[in-house]
Amino acid sequence: MSGFKLGKGRGVTPEELHSFLTETTIFVKVGTIGEDGWPNVNPAWYEYDGECFWLVTKELAGFCRNMRRDPRVTLCVDNPQTPYKRVIVRGQAEFVDGDWVELARRMVLRYLGPEGMDYFEATFDLPRVLMRIRPERISSWDGGGVDRTFHRPARWHDVGAGQSLEDAVRT
Repeated sequence: MSGFKLGKGRGVTPEELHSFLTETTIFVKVGTIGEDGWPNVNPAWYEYDGECFWLVTKELAGFCRNMRRDPRVTLCVDNPQTPYKRVIVRGQAEFVDGDWVELARRMVLRYLGPEGMDYFEATFDLPRVLMRIRPERISSWDGGGVDRTFHRPARWHDVGAGQSLEDAVRT
């Protein structure tokens, strides 16, 4: 018999959730439905503003085309190293007419640091698309203990219009 103590897994707390989504440099994996009906998953930089996820991407990117055709998306932000954590969000993508420059600048600094500004400036004139993803449901795991889904289904929290993910997981 192993000496490993399994413990009980749980969802992340509102404070852990906010920190995880705003302070790490982990990519979001964006799940969309391809034109052929097959799932498509694409990693992307993101920003979470306390209510929505924001992406700046290329118009011709496959996942961008998929979201134009079918706005339903599943997002996964997961830490691939210990301590493992994951946040899965289901929601709707919206294409926003607006200035993407400052958001993209913050993303470059977050993911690449100041040295990434050379990349930003070199690609500045290339066309971009600004997207907002409004969460409708969230599930999470804090990485401690055994994942709950060994014993029971994942717990999903509904996210109301204008409600933060942090408030949704309090319920």
